[in-house]
Amino acid sequence: MRREATMASSSALRTEPPKATAGAGSTSTAAFRRKRLRRGIGRVGTHVALLAISAFALAPLAWAISSAFKSDTEIMTNLSIIPSQPTLDHFRVVLRESNFGRWFLNSLLVSLGTTVLAILVGSLAGYAMSRWRFRGRGFYGNSLLVIQMFPGVMLAIPMFLLLTKFHLIDTLWALLVTYLTFALAFSVWMLKGYFDGIPREIEEAALIDGTGRLGALRHVIMPLAGPGIVTVAVFSFLLSWNEFFFAYVFLASPGKFTLSLGLYSFIQQFTTQWGNIMAAGVLATLPVLVFFFLLQRSLTRGLVAGATKG
Repeated sequence: MRREATMASSSALRTEPPKATAGAGSTSTAAFRRKRLRRGIGRVGTHVALLAISAFALAPLAWAISSAFKSDTEIMTNLSIIPSQPTLDHFRVVLRESNFGRWFLNSLLVSLGTTVLAILVGSLAGYAMSRWRFRGRGFYGNSLLVIQMFPGVMLAIPMFLLLTKFHLIDTLWALLVTYLTFALAFSVWMLKGYFDGIPREIEEAALIDGTGRLGALRHVIMPLAGPGIVTVAVFSFLLSWNEFFFAYVFLASPGKFTLSLGLYSFIQQFTTQWGNIMAAGVLATLPVLVFFFLLQRSLTRGLVAGATKG
C-alpha cells in the first residue's frame, strides 16, 4: 500500500508541471493579444491623425478649386465644396482678358534661370567646400547660413538701392539675382553634404584615367549626386515660382509681372475678383504639382541623404 501511495504521489508531482506550463502559456498569450490590440489601436490612431492633418492641408486647395468653378454670387452664398452650377467663366476671363500668358512666361523664365544657376554655382561651390581646405572656407560657409537667418524684409531696401545703381529695377534680372541669393545658401550646403558622402576613391580613379577636375565633377560626381541635385532644383524652382514680396517691390510694369504679382492685380480698390483669383491660382498650381510628383521619389531620397551625409 505504501508503495502504491508513493507511486501515486510521484505521478501526481510529475503531472503538476504541465498545469503550471499551461497556465503560463495562457497568460503569455493574453499578454500578446493585449500588446497586439494596443499596437492596432495605436496604428488606427496614427492613421486617423494623418488623415486629419492631410484634410486640413488640402482643404484650402479644394476650396480654391471649387471656387474657381463657381459664379461670383455662388462664391459668397454657397459654402458647399461642390458647385451647384459649375461654370468656366473665370477661366475664360483669366486666359483671354488678362495677361496671364505673359505672367506665366515671366515666372517660368525667372524660375528656370534661378534653378539652372543655383545648380551650376551651387555644385561648384559645394564641390570646392567638400574637397579642398582653403583660407576663408569656414567664414564663407557660415556667411551662407547667416543669410538664411535674415528675413527678406530686412534686405529689401539694401537690395533695392544696389539694383537701382546697376539699373536693374523693373527688370526680370532683378528677381533672378535676388532669388539666386537666397537659393544658393541652401544649394551649396545641400550639395556639399551630398559630395561629402561620395568616396574620394571614385574621383581619384577618374583622375588617374586622365579626366580633369571638371570632367570628374561632370561625369562622375554629378551623376552620383543626382538626388541632391533634384532637391536643389525643386527648392529653387518653388522659391522663385511662389515669391511675391520682392516682385512687388522691384517690378512696376504690368508686362514684367510674374504670376504672383499678376494674381494680386485682381484685387482692386473696391472689389476683389475672387473667382478670377482662384481660377488663375489653379492654373498656376498645376505645373508645380506635375513637376513635384514627377520628381517626388528623387526629392525624398535627396533630402534624406543630404540631411545625414557630411
